[in-house]
Amino acid sequence: MRLERSTILMIALLVVLGFLILYPLLMLVYGSLRGGGPGTQSGFTISGYVAAITNVDNYKVLWTTFWLSVVRAVLSMALAIFLAWVVTRTDTPWRKGLEFLIWMVFLGLPYLPALISWTLLAGPKGFINQFLMNLLHLDKPIFNIYSYGGIIWTSITFWASIIFILITPAFRGMDASLEESSRTLGGSGLTTLRKITVPMLAPAILGVTILVLVRFMESFETELMLGYPAGIYVYATKIWWLLGTMPADFPQAMALSIIFLGIILVLIFSQWLLIGKKQFVTITGRGFATRPMRIGRWKYVTFGLVILYFITAFVLPIATMILGSFMKVWGVWQAQPFTLDNWAATFENPTVYRSLWNTLIVGFGSATLGMILYSLTSYIVVKTQFKGKKLLDMLTWLPWSVPALILALGFLWAYVGGLPFLSPLYGTVWLLIIVFIVRGFPLGGRVMNASMHQLGKELEESSRVLGGSWLFTFRRIVAPLLSPAFISAWLILFVITVRDVVTVVYLYQPQSRVISISLLEHWIASEYEIAITYGVIMAVMVMGAAFLGRYLGSKQQIVA
Repeated sequence: MRLERSTILMIALLVVLGFLILYPLLMLVYGSLRGGGPGTQSGFTISGYVAAITNVDNYKVLWTTFWLSVVRAVLSMALAIFLAWVVTRTDTPWRKGLEFLIWMVFLGLPYLPALISWTLLAGPKGFINQFLMNLLHLDKPIFNIYSYGGIIWTSITFWASIIFILITPAFRGMDASLEESSRTLGGSGLTTLRKITVPMLAPAILGVTILVLVRFMESFETELMLGYPAGIYVYATKIWWLLGTMPADFPQAMALSIIFLGIILVLIFSQWLLIGKKQFVTITGRGFATRPMRIGRWKYVTFGLVILYFITAFVLPIATMILGSFMKVWGVWQAQPFTLDNWAATFENPTVYRSLWNTLIVGFGSATLGMILYSLTSYIVVKTQFKGKKLLDMLTWLPWSVPALILALGFLWAYVGGLPFLSPLYGTVWLLIIVFIVRGFPLGGRVMNASMHQLGKELEESSRVLGGSWLFTFRRIVAPLLSPAFISAWLILFVITVRDVVTVVYLYQPQSRVISISLLEHWIASEYEIAITYGVIMAVMVMGAAFLGRYLGSKQQIVA
């Protein structure tokens, strides 16, 4: 039987994606059964699993990881639901502007520099503590960011913006007549939110809650920066500690990675079961209303609360970040506390230029090549009759269930201790691009799938009738129509790549160091003043990308 070129291309794409995604995961299992690290001569053993299971401390770490993740997920979700309700369901003034401000918390503020800012704000000698101690004549600081409370606080302020972005479409698509019925029967705004809005949106809220819970369980930066100095360990930092000891305990670290991955997969499978049983119809053919709810004088209160959130989550950290980059000694006030020496030292170091160049290459390369790949994959899954499209769709979902640190270990084993011809890629920007492409598949694929479903078949059928191949149709018809979604997803992926440190922590070499790694290295070396200057540079990069993406998106909408 003769295969068409399009079918051959689809099969080739399936094989390539299968290799890129499955190979590192299989090598992860392989590495957990070896007695040494990648690239070393060692035999097969289960000693790592024995050590992981018999170590009582690991169970304490697991419990800490779980309860800390649950608390953060619940509180972050509660705040995000309130923000989404204010912006989409009420008559609060300047709602579009408020929505943009909440987006800026996610797009404009790199998380790692934000954490450093909070250490200067709420550390034992931070600005807030010094101010309150002088004001109230206290001997001890009130707040300690290096604690469970600090981890929870910083996680909530940042993650509420991400959850807001995920749940806002569901809030915006709900029929307002349901809420109006509640108000007619005497229900207040908060009562309606609690008894009508949230229950009706239970599937979307539950799905995002479990997703966020998984992300908190794999969280690394917050626990490393704020928990590690206080002796607080979670699974990710425990694995990092095992690999950072001399000699590195690879068997136990790899075994813990596989055990942790199994726990994450159980949570995701539970999500599928729960969501599958809950179906609520909020949009019907019987008159759909999207009118905002009138909340009277409370609209000024809700406006003020959203502004307060923006000031707390964005303005305070970014201002502290900029101020801290000019301090002579981090967190210490002197007669003349400010200097330009930090910036001079940063730009006199040639590694900063290499880090910036590598960051741009990895960011632009992974976002651009990734979005092209995600778009092709989405087109095959949504618009073609390819028999392997279900398998293709499953492959694109798989990286979502793998914590970033564990995925990095999988790539380490795959490109150091695996196939010999792949080892030259280790430590290069090309490997970083590959791992970010794999990491971005769930997000990029879902965005493009949603947009692809909105395209009717008529345009593609007309192209095929006139003799256009599916590749020509995709390039000349489908791609231009999907450009707004393409740009939005590209922007998010670029921002995520620029500020990501976990995914590349075991995969870089000095010549492929990116800006986030440079920041982390200076922070670990207690060079806090230099580290925060890198943080400001990161913030400028992501905010520049955010405004560029917003500009290009508006141009696309005008053209459309």
